[in-house]
Amino acid sequence: MSDDDFKVSPEDQIRYLLRRIGELSRIEEGGVIDFELAKKLGHQIKGNADTFDFPNLTATAKELEAMALSQNDLGVKNVTRTLLNSMREHLKQLAP
Repeated sequence: MSDDDFKVSPEDQIRYLLRRIGELSRIEEGGVIDFELAKKLGHQIKGNADTFDFPNLTATAKELEAMALSQNDLGVKNVTRTLLNSMREHLKQLAP
């Protein structure tokens, strides 16, 4: 099987989304933004969104990483919310 034939199972996609939703939910705990966590998650999601067949998350994750690097509170909050909403929509489609 070539790399082009590799396909992540729906079960693995669901596990991935649930894990990332949980992690993203921790970015703003107690009203304080964890910029390091936001940067790390943005970078990781950007790097593996295509692998898990969620290419639409790549640009948003890149934006999260950039907002975290610039320590933009409002930007991190907004982009995190966008990512969470997108991931929840994917989850609904995979596990209605």
